[in-house]
Amino acid sequence: MNETTEAYHRWYYDSGAWLTTYLGVHIEKFVTDLWNYQQIIARLRPGLVVEFGTKAGGSALYFAELMRAVNPDGLVFTVDIEDEVDDVVKQHPLIRFYRSDSALPAVAKEIKKLRALHPGPVFAILDSDHSKAHVLAEMELLRGVLVAGDYLVVEDSNINGHPVMSSWGPGPWEAVTEYFQRYPDDYRLDSEMEARFGFTCAPRGYLERTA
Repeated sequence: MNETTEAYHRWYYDSGAWLTTYLGVHIEKFVTDLWNYQQIIARLRPGLVVEFGTKAGGSALYFAELMRAVNPDGLVFTVDIEDEVDDVVKQHPLIRFYRSDSALPAVAKEIKKLRALHPGPVFAILDSDHSKAHVLAEMELLRGVLVAGDYLVVEDSNINGHPVMSSWGPGPWEAVTEYFQRYPDDYRLDSEMEARFGFTCAPRGYLERTA
């Protein structure tokens, strides 16, 4: 990342420009990443979108509307330990909200059941507790659920100085690093998609499952 791009990344993050709405529902995503996600989903045509970290549900709604276009028989399965979900999201026919810690085995069990009901690839995205330990636990959980051809995005790997929030402490970036040390052949880093707009909230977090 060059100096100009890093400066813009810092401004974009620190200004809160990424705190916005989708169809009136609060969403916390970089708009450039949202554009990437729709390109991936249009290509992948998943049967299931798995989202860890729901909050108000703006991103779940975004994914559901994408699914309506590319695979109306699919489902968005969104998980959060708190229930702050907008009623519009809860009432959407392509969204299922599940209240739980996203690293619990019961979540993996639910995903496996839903895969059987909604066949096809899975697009998964991690955006809940951003501590290294929790993100690594989520990735370990999904190791037994995702298969070759699925796609995983680990968001907020830009924190802890990559390049924002340098005082955060070990987070998603460090979790991805340790995961690759443990399982170097599970994923391929999709560097082209990551670099498409010059900066992302998920550096080293665009991952294609290969094994």
